[in-house]
Amino acid sequence: MIYSVQYMRAIAALMIVIHHAAWKGEQYSSDPLSWFNVGGIGVDLFFIISGYIMCYTVDRNRTDFLSFIKARFFRIIPLYWVLTTLALGVYIFFPDKINSSGGSTNLIASYTLFPVEGKFLINNGWTLSYELLFYFIFSTCLAFKTLYKYLIPCFIIFLLVVSGLLIGEGHYLIDFLTSYYLLEFMLGIFAFYISKKTNKNLPLGGFLISCSVTAVILVNINNLGFERVIQYGVPAFFFFLGMLFMEPYFNKNKSKFFSSLLKALGDSSYSLYLFHPFSLVVFSIVLSRLGLADYGIVFVVGLVLMSLISGYVCYLLLEKPLVKLMKTNKPLH
Repeated sequence: MIYSVQYMRAIAALMIVIHHAAWKGEQYSSDPLSWFNVGGIGVDLFFIISGYIMCYTVDRNRTDFLSFIKARFFRIIPLYWVLTTLALGVYIFFPDKINSSGGSTNLIASYTLFPVEGKFLINNGWTLSYELLFYFIFSTCLAFKTLYKYLIPCFIIFLLVVSGLLIGEGHYLIDFLTSYYLLEFMLGIFAFYISKKTNKNLPLGGFLISCSVTAVILVNINNLGFERVIQYGVPAFFFFLGMLFMEPYFNKNKSKFFSSLLKALGDSSYSLYLFHPFSLVVFSIVLSRLGLADYGIVFVVGLVLMSLISGYVCYLLLEKPLVKLMKTNKPLH
């Protein structure tokens, strides 16, 4: 286990939960987190993590195209489908509780994760569409044995993004296939090469993390107007590298309470990511009826804590059993 990566999963998921809890605070309360504008960086960090982990996993366990795609499919889709079906039930009886911010909901695309102009039942699912696209792009390198084979998907991503720049904005599917988000997966691949060629360095790791946090604070104070991959992706990349360089420290202190808490949150990060929209809807209603909406920051903190707890319960009761079931039937990597 790479503890730094597990902790970053926890941080990424927590940032996203706080980001969405802040929206609920705006709807129900006095908008206590109106100053917090950078929670979405959790998505960018997740994409970088995916790019790195695919290299790390394949480097340790060589696999072919079919096995790789099956492994990825059975890792992310079962839980997503179960929760999407739950969202469908909510949508049938309480349609206003799904995608309450507006826009049409596409039921078929919600299950296929095929990119559409509408929204999915679990709106967070749009990121999984990019994950699946990256998996197929990444699989182009699996037939090769050289260490530098992971540059093949980087080259494909580069061509796609450049094509998008030449074509310009247009059809939503072209925009999806040429999105700047793909560059963040590529940053994860770069991080893999850098970490293999660079000795772990705690001072350098701390410096990179400090630079990243400073950049995010500046963006939070005043949006600089750059593309998201610049404002979020680059700081997330430096944070990722910094955390990787700190791995010896994390490994040494893994048994401490805070480290154990971060690990548990990292373990449940996928469940938390998918399940927290349900938690926020339910607990927003509950806490507001208890009168806590009048206490803005208490309301939002309560939403975050309830989301973390319910996400971990989802991990224990749904995700872990599903992963175990898939492992008994299909090879996972």
